[in-house]
Amino acid sequence: MLWFNVLLFFGTGISACVSYKILSLTHIPTRSHHILASRLVEELSKKGHEVTFVTIYPSETPLQNVTEISLEGLQDFLPGEDMFKQEDTTSWEKAMFVTHRRYKFCEHLLSLEKIQNLMKSQQHFDAVILYYYLNDAMLALAHYFKAPVILFASMPLYASENFLLSFPTQSAYVPNIVTEHTGHMDFWQRLKNTFYDHAMALYYQHFMLPKHAKLVDTYIPGKPDLYKMLNNESLVLINSHVSTTEPIPHVPNAIEIGGFHIDEPKPLPKDLKQYLDDSVNGVILFSMGSIVRSAHFPEEKRKALLGSFSKLKLNVLWKFEENLTGLPPNVKIMKWIPVSDVLAHPNVKVFITHGGLLSTMEGVYHAVPLVGIPVFGDQKMNMALARSYEYAVEVRYTDLTEETLSRAIDQALNNPKYKRNIEKRSKIMRDRTLKPADNALYWIEYVIRHQGAPHLRYPGADLNWFQRNLLDVVGFVLVVTLLPLVAATLVIKRIVKKKIKSKTE
Repeated sequence: MLWFNVLLFFGTGISACVSYKILSLTHIPTRSHHILASRLVEELSKKGHEVTFVTIYPSETPLQNVTEISLEGLQDFLPGEDMFKQEDTTSWEKAMFVTHRRYKFCEHLLSLEKIQNLMKSQQHFDAVILYYYLNDAMLALAHYFKAPVILFASMPLYASENFLLSFPTQSAYVPNIVTEHTGHMDFWQRLKNTFYDHAMALYYQHFMLPKHAKLVDTYIPGKPDLYKMLNNESLVLINSHVSTTEPIPHVPNAIEIGGFHIDEPKPLPKDLKQYLDDSVNGVILFSMGSIVRSAHFPEEKRKALLGSFSKLKLNVLWKFEENLTGLPPNVKIMKWIPVSDVLAHPNVKVFITHGGLLSTMEGVYHAVPLVGIPVFGDQKMNMALARSYEYAVEVRYTDLTEETLSRAIDQALNNPKYKRNIEKRSKIMRDRTLKPADNALYWIEYVIRHQGAPHLRYPGADLNWFQRNLLDVVGFVLVVTLLPLVAATLVIKRIVKKKIKSKTE
């Protein structure tokens, strides 16, 4: 018995210490989304896995077991223009703006010498992790290495991605990214949602996918068939969680890991910690994220913001990318702020945010009420949901004035329901059987152990879209039902016609 226990111990240890070779194609031009990718790579390296990390933001301190392929300089693919101008465009124009920008990014990426050399290296990998969002040509690069492909989605899967991956598309209760709805939609909202879901999916399938297929023919050796790779993923890791997004059904190989990037707060720089400690009346943290730049606020909006801040007893810590003069004495600007670490400080009372998913998650995790100024992408939808759960106050950008912002800050600060509700959400986010990062690691290793885990693939993935939606069944029922009616109608018409004819004669 003793020998059995010894063997079991060593056997378990050997199993737990298996090291895999993993390629991480999480090349994301936005710094905030890079945080997600780097956190996943960091966790993999801690487990002893060898990771080849294709990244736009190389680490200042190299990680153990990580080989970086630096694509530094591709930050230029970030939107350089004023994102506030997107307010003047339609929902469809916003969607097309992102779709075509992502295509251009794919085209440039695949043409890079470093990416071509990676394919020529003929390295063996046990799994390939690909950041997935409107970059379908990259699927061919991921599958090129003939290893299980794990997709990583930085936000919930929406209609276009679900359609391409052959996942169920639930237009009745999953709002499209360009809408501002929650899952509780009335008839007209569901009609609008269904239109956007199908219009965007069909546009992407018939206009964008052929373009991505041409990129594959041009840059991937052997010219593989992109269409055969679209729903051939082994696993999808989704940055969503019921604490900040609505619960929806998922197929077995789609795993939610929302909030996995949030770690225990790191020590703040000495001067920043001192500033927060000395703010005895409290601090309002203000950040518009890494895509929307505060420096692009028009002059009248900037004056409104500063006018509102100047009336506060609290200090305001503002992420502002340029130098700014004429600041009220209670306003401090910094070009980069470690948002999550600052939110963990007890003196931070309100978080003014653009409503991006990562910022929303960080605010919820640290239970700091939100004031949202959404501008682009999923931000308006995130804020609509946060508003419905009553842990955020929203100020539309078009309605942003000194008065509207002051009212919103006053509500978030002084109405106890916002603090109470975000504390509830924070408890939900923290109450899990596994930490989300550990959950991600488990499923990555699971897929490798089971050679891609084909047993997790649901049968609907092998059906055409009209079969998954039972349109063929509905069509058959209509034909079977209507055909006898039509035939009976025609027979009756002929009988009546004959009778009328016989009477006239």
